[in-house]
Amino acid sequence: MSTLWAHLTSVWNHPVYSKLIAAAIIIIVAWIATRIINVVMSRWRKRVASRQAKEAEGISPAETKIDMLRRLVHVIIYFLAFVIFLFQFPQIRGVGTTVLASAGVLTIVIGMAAQSTLSNVIAGIALSFSQPVRLNDAVIYDNDWGWVEEITLMHTIIRTWDNRRLIVPNSTMNNSIVQNWTIKDSWLLAIVMVYVDYTCDVAQIREWVKQIIDESPYTTAEKIAVVQVVDFTEKSMVIRILGKSWDSSNTWNLRCDIREKLIKKFHEAGIPLPQIRINEEMTARPPDGQQRSSGYDTGQGKQL
Repeated sequence: MSTLWAHLTSVWNHPVYSKLIAAAIIIIVAWIATRIINVVMSRWRKRVASRQAKEAEGISPAETKIDMLRRLVHVIIYFLAFVIFLFQFPQIRGVGTTVLASAGVLTIVIGMAAQSTLSNVIAGIALSFSQPVRLNDAVIYDNDWGWVEEITLMHTIIRTWDNRRLIVPNSTMNNSIVQNWTIKDSWLLAIVMVYVDYTCDVAQIREWVKQIIDESPYTTAEKIAVVQVVDFTEKSMVIRILGKSWDSSNTWNLRCDIREKLIKKFHEAGIPLPQIRINEEMTARPPDGQQRSSGYDTGQGKQL
């Protein structure tokens, strides 16, 4: 036993082996600490979500903050592990102590904050707490519509409706105009513009729209159906149809449902779509072989 202990002691006192063992211990401790943080944050997230009333999209606003806080704690743990590892070397320990003790460290931190990397981190923290966008929010960014899939320390991932991924740096996201369709509530108005002929009966169209929305699986319990003539053009009437659905996906489906079934109603009733009419005035033509009098006698050059 004493021989084994002496062997372990000699290994630990070895200048290379001791550093490797210390590095392994630091990595293991950091890994265990992050796993503990994950468990604690996961339980906290479930507890907060159960306390707060769920929104229509099923995501509690606190969940985004907790997720970002978890990532930030991970970064701090790994940073501290790296610093502790460096302090295993006497030369670096002396330099590090001098730097940390000097007042110039504040200037270094501020200078790093001006760089793009740290600015993205700061912007990511700001996004997670100010929450202009949250996880699973339906947004329009740069004319692309999609859902916020993930907010990391460096960037925000938006999954578009056709399953593409937009990777937006947090500093860019923080300084851009983003349409958020679910920041307060998720319901939307389904707006359909219809151009119809002037011979159409608006009351009949209103009845059709009411029937279509009442039967649609994409509308809310209110069964809102509004039909209004909003404009006259030289060719058609412009009718606006309003419905209501509980989220962006169902709103899109409701709009398509209204269009498809309404055009079917038009065809079944034989109601024409906008038509162009040309009214031609027919003037009396003189008999063949005769010319229309212009009021002048060209032969005599005198007025009749």
